[in-house]
Amino acid sequence: MHGGFRGRALALATAGLCFAAACGGNNNTGGGATPASPDKQVLNVNIDTEPSTLDPTQEQWVYEADAGRNMYEALTRAKADNSDVVGAAAESWTISTDGLTWTFKLRSDGKYSDGHPVVAGDFVASYKRILDPTIAAPYADPFFDGTIAGGQNYANVDAKQPQAVKQFLDGLGVSAPDAHTFIIKIQQPAPWFKWVTSLWMASPIEASDLAAGGSSFGTVSADAPTKIHGNGPFKLSEIVPKDHITLVPNTFYRTQPKLQKVNLLEITDANVEFAKFQNGELDITRGVPPLDVAQVNSDPKLSKEVVKGPSLLTWWIDFNTTKAPFNNADLRMAFSKSLDRASYVHNILKDIGTPINSMIPKGMNEYEASTIQGYDCTAAKASLAKAKAGGVTDAQLAAIHYEYANSSTRKTSSEFFQQQWQSCLGINVTLDAIDSQTHSHHLRTLNYQIGGVSGWQADYPDGQDWFDIFITGSGNQFSGWSNKQYDAAVQKGDTAPKAADRLTAYSQAQKILEQDAPVMFLFQNEKFFLMSSKVQGANIHPLDDDWAGDISSVTSMYISA
Repeated sequence: MHGGFRGRALALATAGLCFAAACGGNNNTGGGATPASPDKQVLNVNIDTEPSTLDPTQEQWVYEADAGRNMYEALTRAKADNSDVVGAAAESWTISTDGLTWTFKLRSDGKYSDGHPVVAGDFVASYKRILDPTIAAPYADPFFDGTIAGGQNYANVDAKQPQAVKQFLDGLGVSAPDAHTFIIKIQQPAPWFKWVTSLWMASPIEASDLAAGGSSFGTVSADAPTKIHGNGPFKLSEIVPKDHITLVPNTFYRTQPKLQKVNLLEITDANVEFAKFQNGELDITRGVPPLDVAQVNSDPKLSKEVVKGPSLLTWWIDFNTTKAPFNNADLRMAFSKSLDRASYVHNILKDIGTPINSMIPKGMNEYEASTIQGYDCTAAKASLAKAKAGGVTDAQLAAIHYEYANSSTRKTSSEFFQQQWQSCLGINVTLDAIDSQTHSHHLRTLNYQIGGVSGWQADYPDGQDWFDIFITGSGNQFSGWSNKQYDAAVQKGDTAPKAADRLTAYSQAQKILEQDAPVMFLFQNEKFFLMSSKVQGANIHPLDDDWAGDISSVTSMYISA
């Protein structure tokens, strides 16, 4: 999924990763403290930005999944140790001997927050909705790329032809022979498909909600709590636009959360977030401002509230490859090789993170060390010369803009990039700071030149999810890049029956991606945030987004007395 955003290996890559809060100074995983009274079971967390939508089909960004994953529940969910999936809305499932038919049995007690039962037909409708070209779900590719039977025709359906759309949707391999049986037929054997069924957008949506909401379903508005009823552990209680979203327990959910209220605050400034944590107004931060890392580590109280450990999250800068001058691969490489990532991590991030020149993070089987995009100012200048020889003009170089979502932390990073490009290449890049939602829109619509910082955090630990980001037409890449050789290598990696053959194909794809540089890879994230000592029962999961613990411990977390 996009880390701004979040991603998918037959061979799971959890060995050596530290997932518990005890990796840092904080040790809130045991849950042995006495709980506070119910009226004190209030958790305040920061999601940074107001979601663009509360429709799970349309949710793409981390700050959207923060709400959606806890309001809705998919068929399966990741285990606490990320080693496999377990039943969620489904209590069990079977796979046919040829690997092509997956039959899920839904829980008999599954209900939406208005008390209405969850039925298999809702899953059929929701899965079709993800692949409905008139909906244009941004996260559709995991459901048509080698997975759901019939979905391979998604890109060829004319959304303006209702009959063609209907014929396509009717031909998809999803069905419900009865109210508690949901059947999915897939295009080819894919053991990793179990992870797709755990994605938050693959949740059922109540038919009456869709009918009443029409094209405005999922709108983030003050009256949304009366219009949106999920089947997850929490439900909407209050929305104050541009300020916060409040979740409370879904009283019809099978396991009642200990937390009675979760406030998802929309604080874009990391310094404000840090101050609110210190004042007791925030229980979990998204991170720590780089300039405050030393203070946190030396502070007797704050140092005990630090949570840190590896994260399956890689960050990069996007190039718009569809427009001059960044349709020139040599210019993209010049910018990539002129940035000293080690200096960036040390001086700007205060050593919270690891420099990286490739997409796949350390800790996954597909990770490969690389120097293709590595810092080399001499090579960067040579690439710039090749770009000029290939038609890039001085006038174009004098009018380059780097766009970023406005915040003090991002401003510091952006100024570092600007200085690096000027120092090595002699190119003065103009910085444009805009609000997060507009920046997201510009990325999606290719209305920018260079943009960042973007990234991907694993939805599940399989390289398939990562490499599929950059296939032609993917809704999860913002460079507009297309490379047939890359697509072919990824296709082989996605479908090869042997793990060794998959790794070989993905390795080829990764080298193509790095060399053509539709993005420049920066660093692998490290979890380093603050959690109040009063927050207990949390299991810090490698797939957590802004809300630490929301993947596997939403019902076990509580506030101690």
